[in-house]
Amino acid sequence: MRNDSSFLSFSNFNKKQNRKYKSSMTDSQTSNLTEEENFRALLKGVADLQSSACDINIERQDKQSCIYQEECDKTKKDDNEEENLKIIKQTTHTARFAMILIIRGLQLTASYASRKAKYFNSLSSTVSFLRGQEGLYQAPKHLLLEWERNMILIDLFTNNEGLYCNKRIAQDMFDICMETFDWLRSFANNNK
Repeated sequence: MRNDSSFLSFSNFNKKQNRKYKSSMTDSQTSNLTEEENFRALLKGVADLQSSACDINIERQDKQSCIYQEECDKTKKDDNEEENLKIIKQTTHTARFAMILIIRGLQLTASYASRKAKYFNSLSSTVSFLRGQEGLYQAPKHLLLEWERNMILIDLFTNNEGLYCNKRIAQDMFDICMETFDWLRSFANNNK
C-alpha cells in the first residue's frame, strides 16, 4: 500500500491546479490542448489516481456508473462495518481525488472551448456550458448525464474533507473519471 506522504495530496493538487488554471486565463490562447501545462498536470493526476485505486483493488469496470440507481434503492446495505479505518480513508481519498480531476478536467476543457474567454468556478456552470456546445466541443450525452447525476455528491465531497465514502462510490467516481479523461484525450488529440 502507498503511504499518504508519497501520494499527491488532493488538496495540494486542487490548490496548485486552481492557481495554474486562474493564471492561464490571462495567458494567450494555446491552439493545442495537449501542449497545455494544466492538461499535462491533469494527466499525471489521472496516472496517480490509477495507481492509488490499484492499491485498494479498484479497477476500471465496463459497466456504467450505478450511484444513481443504488441511491434510489435504499434497501441495499453497505458493508462499511467490515472495512477498517485505513481502507475507508484510502477509499475516500481516491474518490475525492477522482472528483477533483473530473472538475479540473472539465473546467480546462470548457475554458479551452470558450477560447479562454470565461472562467468556470463550479462544476454546474462548467457542465452547463459544455452541454450547450455543439460539434467539435460537444461532450458525449452519457457523460453529461453522469456529471449531472453526481454533481451534488461531487460538490459535497470536494468541499467537505471530513466526509468519508465507501468503496462503491470510489469505484463509480474512478470509472467516471477514467471515461471523462478518455473523452478529454480524444478531444485534445482531435484538436492538434
